[in-house]
Order: sequence, then structure tokens, then C-alpha cells
Amino acid sequence: MRTYKVRISLAARADMVELRKFLKAMMTEEGAIRYANNMRIEIKMLTVYAECYGRSTSATLRRIHPEARRMVSHNRKWVYVYHIDGSFAIVDRILPAQMNR
Repeated sequence: MRTYKVRISLAARADMVELRKFLKAMMTEEGAIRYANNMRIEIKMLTVYAECYGRSTSATLRRIHPEARRMVSHNRKWVYVYHIDGSFAIVDRILPAQMNR
């Protein structure tokens, strides 16, 4: 099984900043930190699982990257949009799952 190095694009980092603001408004600071840390752990799982998800046929995701793939978060509220480039799994965006329906 091939492993990848995970990189997070500037756009995905900006998504995380906005997400943290949203979480802090909706829950306690400790809860928001725990939630964000769980998301980071999920993203790191792409190290091993990046190839498990096929290329998306969604026009929305393919506008983000022509070779876009998606991994849904454990609670099905977020979609991690990424692509594979050589030995890297690059996270392009983190979107609410409802946007990808």
C-alpha cells in the first residue's frame, strides 16, 4: 500500500480558520478545539487512504481541481476535497457536506 505526504492548500487553511470561528460561536472553546483536532486527525488519514477514494464526478468539486477526490468527515458534516500529485495528497478545500449534494 502506498503512503502519501499530506499538504493543506492556502484555501483549505482559510476554510479551517472560518470553521474555527464558527465552532467557537457554537460550542465551548474546549469543544471547538477538540472538534478541530479530530478534523486534523481525519485529514492526516489521507496519508494511507488517499487512493481509496476515486475521482469525483461532481461539477462543483471538479471546478476546485480537475482531479478532485472527496473524503467525508466522520460525522458526515464536512467534505475534504483533495487531489493526488505524485507522492502528495493535497487538501484543496474543506466544505460543508450539504454543498456537495
